[in-house]
Amino acid sequence: MILKSLARENHLVLSVQEDILMDNSRDFYLEFEESVREGYPPVVSFHLGLVKFIDSSGIGIIIKVRNQIRDHKGTVNIFGLNKSLHSVFRLSGLDRIVNLYTIEEFLEKYPDFREFLAVE
Repeated sequence: MILKSLARENHLVLSVQEDILMDNSRDFYLEFEESVREGYPPVVSFHLGLVKFIDSSGIGIIIKVRNQIRDHKGTVNIFGLNKSLHSVFRLSGLDRIVNLYTIEEFLEKYPDFREFLAVE
C-alpha cells in the first residue's frame, strides 16, 4: 500500500508511504483513484513526509492527479516535503499549480489532521 488516507469534512489527506518511481507510479495512481471512487472532495492534500525521492514518472502522475482534482473543482495541497523535493517542486514549476506547505503550516491551517499524521 502506497497511500494511507483519512477524509474529514470535504477534505481528503493521502499520506504517501514510499518513494514514487516508475515501478510503482501506476499503483500510486490506482490507489488514488480508489480513494476518490465515491467522489472528489473540494480539498485533497498529499503528505510527502516519508518520501525521499520522486522520479519523472512520479512527477507526471502527480500532475495527472492534480489535473483530475482541478477538473472536479478541487484544490491540491502538498506538504511535508524534504529540502531536496521542495527544490524539485520549485524547479519543475509544481509550486505554481499546487499549494506547498510545511507540516507546521498545514497543521496550522487544518488542525484536525494532527492525530492522523502523528505530529506533535
